[in-house]
Amino acid sequence: MRRSPLILLTLLALMLAVPAGAADRALTDGFVGCSTSDDCYPFDLESGTPGAAIDLLPEGNYPYDATITPDGSQVWFVGASGDGVVVIDRATNGVVERFPVAEYLISIAFTADGSQAMITSRDEETISIVDTATYAVVGTLPMPTDYLGAGNIALDPMSGRLYVVDWYDETLYAVAADGSAVLDQAVLGDSLWQLVVAPDGDHVYVTDRGTDQVLEVATATLTITRTFTVGDDPWGIDIDADGSLLVVACEDSGEVHLIDLGSGTVTPIALDGSADPRDVDILDDAGLAYVAGGTVTGFSAPVYVIDLETGTVVDTHDGPSSNANVVAVQAQMHGTVTTAPRADALLALDAYPNPFNPQLTIELRLGAAVTGRLAVHDLAGRHVRTLATGPFAEGTVTARWDGRDAAGRAMPSGVYLVRLSGGNADVARKVVLAR
Repeated sequence: MRRSPLILLTLLALMLAVPAGAADRALTDGFVGCSTSDDCYPFDLESGTPGAAIDLLPEGNYPYDATITPDGSQVWFVGASGDGVVVIDRATNGVVERFPVAEYLISIAFTADGSQAMITSRDEETISIVDTATYAVVGTLPMPTDYLGAGNIALDPMSGRLYVVDWYDETLYAVAADGSAVLDQAVLGDSLWQLVVAPDGDHVYVTDRGTDQVLEVATATLTITRTFTVGDDPWGIDIDADGSLLVVACEDSGEVHLIDLGSGTVTPIALDGSADPRDVDILDDAGLAYVAGGTVTGFSAPVYVIDLETGTVVDTHDGPSSNANVVAVQAQMHGTVTTAPRADALLALDAYPNPFNPQLTIELRLGAAVTGRLAVHDLAGRHVRTLATGPFAEGTVTARWDGRDAAGRAMPSGVYLVRLSGGNADVARKVVLAR
């Protein structure tokens, strides 16, 4: 084990700063999920000392994602082969719940208030909505995926919306905060994999394993604003609390890349020659990134610790399991309280006449400036037509829809959604086209 004096001092200060009432919780432990041994193990963030392995079978077979709840009290593991979830209490590092969800689970994101978990299924091409108090599946959203199903999912901390990528494919989806509908979608890359949303909600960053790039996508328009070339097969990605730095784990080249979002500079960090880096999670208060390293010569389930200020590996530790696949060290969305959409930003979204034929008038009355896009979707969430793209100034905004799609084709009679979505607004109204 390699240990830097700097990391010891930093983490000691972090432990001394734990708020009153939190000292009795085991919140100084991170967790590693291991795909060969089908278990996980906690490890002390100060010393790197691992705890005993925790069996994830059967529901957590092949752990594919690990996420700590927004309040920091639990860590949830989803099993790709186990088709379920294993919930571990961080006070005791003991399993408190195991339950089935859907076939071939990929990823999990909690709503901003932590009341629900949104879990993607590759084989069923759905998002399952789980009540975190009862562990019951309370809803399901079918995803209009084009290839193998729903892939990784991430929460927008500002709007509460969710973003999902098509498994090993090219499409990014925006999903309503309550999981009720697919709001928008865009074809962006080649083989999209993991994603994270910037703290200000303006961009989502997606790793593309087909092009070896990270895509910066504007959430208001779902268009690529920048690309960053990284190492071979970029897998995991995370962003720091102030939105200035991305950390990207590149599996096939055995590297981690730091992307300075201000300058656009990409800095590679080489790991051990046989490293197989996959998932990454940042511990913001310590300025450290933790990377699950797969299986490395001399290690069975390694975790690399990277100092984000110096861009160096300051520690490598191991655990009792085999093949480190996922890692979780910090509550989702940096452990902060996320911001709900501004109540004063949108006073009303009206649409008339409703039903309509041949033309619908949409009127937005805005109490503040709004960054977003006004678009029409069908009830399956498919994008029909963009009517207007912001920013929109405070006041009244009027738009019209003639019942045609983006290619000018007349849409059939039916119910549609007119939705304004973007950086600080998400509201929709159902309208009826009656031909």
